[in-house]
Amino acid sequence: MDNTKLAADLCAIIDRMNVIIQAQAMELAQLHALHHEEEIAAVRRDYAQAIGEVIP
Repeated sequence: MDNTKLAADLCAIIDRMNVIIQAQAMELAQLHALHHEEEIAAVRRDYAQAIGEVIP
C-alpha cells in the first residue's frame, strides 16, 4: 500500500472519530456528566493545530 494513501486514509478515520468524540462530549456536558474538560480542550487545540486551523 502506498504510504501517502495510508496516511490519508488514517487521517480521514481520525477526522471521523474526532467528530464522534466531540458530539459525545457535548452530549455529556448537557447531562453535566463531562469530566476531563481541560484534557479535552487541550486535545482539541492539538488537533486543530495539527490540521492547520487557526487557534485564537
